Amino acid sequence: MKISVLAPFPKYKDGIPRAIEELISKLCEADDVESVSVIAAKKEKDFVSPSLLRNKKVSLFVVRSFLVPWTLLRTIKLYKTSDVLILFGFPCYTFDPSSLLFFFQLLVKFGILPTAKWVQMLYDFVFYTCPEDQDVALKETTLYKVWKKYFVYIPVRYVAISESTKKEAMRYWGPGTAEITVIHLGSFVTPKSPRTHFGSKKILTVSDISPRKNQLRLIQAFELVHRANPSSNAELTIVGYLRKDIPEFESTLHDIRRRNKGINIKLAGYLADSEVLSLYEEADVFVYPSLYEGFGLPVLEAMACGCPVIASNVSSLPEVVGEAGLLVDPYDVKALAQAMLTVLEDDELKREMSRKGIAQAQKFSWEKAGAELLAVCREVAEGGEPT
Repeated sequence: MKISVLAPFPKYKDGIPRAIEELISKLCEADDVESVSVIAAKKEKDFVSPSLLRNKKVSLFVVRSFLVPWTLLRTIKLYKTSDVLILFGFPCYTFDPSSLLFFFQLLVKFGILPTAKWVQMLYDFVFYTCPEDQDVALKETTLYKVWKKYFVYIPVRYVAISESTKKEAMRYWGPGTAEITVIHLGSFVTPKSPRTHFGSKKILTVSDISPRKNQLRLIQAFELVHRANPSSNAELTIVGYLRKDIPEFESTLHDIRRRNKGINIKLAGYLADSEVLSLYEEADVFVYPSLYEGFGLPVLEAMACGCPVIASNVSSLPEVVGEAGLLVDPYDVKALAQAMLTVLEDDELKREMSRKGIAQAQKFSWEKAGAELLAVCREVAEGGEPT
């Protein structure tokens, strides 16, 4: 089986680009996969992981500009000679009417190129659900509307990374459930042994600071935790970039620090994976109060490290957490504060949550995700129906 993939490879890879490379690597391990042709933009070619390119099954087609006719012809050739084409990028990023790939879509739409080999990955629908969180949401939302109107039925199969994302696809686009296969992602952290010792009083969250990630209500809730016991030495560490200026977050943090002498809130910024891993292993509780997630990799990583987890009870997070953590209404500051106090003050609860978190994390793996994606590729290549 010959597979072509079109995927983003940014210099600084967050969860999704890392997941893409992991899935491609797993596909290459299958005996019946003859080759994987990776299509990448020139500006991204240097950021494809060398370990992936060392695989003898992987070849790289560097696209200098999709506006060059021979690039379109090469893309068409790869498409026609492949058994499956996987589009790992978001539709709004992958196909823009200003590029010739839009013309490529039209060739498929009108039957000039075959349609029955196209698989589209779906990660989230944040452009619909949280437009205020996006810097250029208007353009992306417009492109999504174009995709829905003209191209939504081109892929023979969609792959969603959560049941929540599948439901969002049905809500906003309306494709039938048989056309969407759910494949949960794996963890980049190998599940460890349950933790037995706690007492750091450290609360951790890992995500870029943005309205959707809800750090505003988190710091408001932490203020209540601090006031409940000012001498407890509780500490909140927020790991991640400040994605854009958020005046309300910055002013609220300033006011909280001004009126609470000694309150310990740290903005750690971007940290290396090894540093984040150490924080997972040290924190007494990991809190993820996001208002919307397509999956929620940091939650899975925290559980894999045996760190007790408090997460939102919305979107995909209940799927990831299961019964291993505490789920709270992310809009309820008092409930979030009470959940943190409950975990901080009960070491036996923390040990129980650690055990359950490890067990839950073991249900997710890249081996499983890769095998499920391979099964989809086989069905598409053979022209079969979803199972």
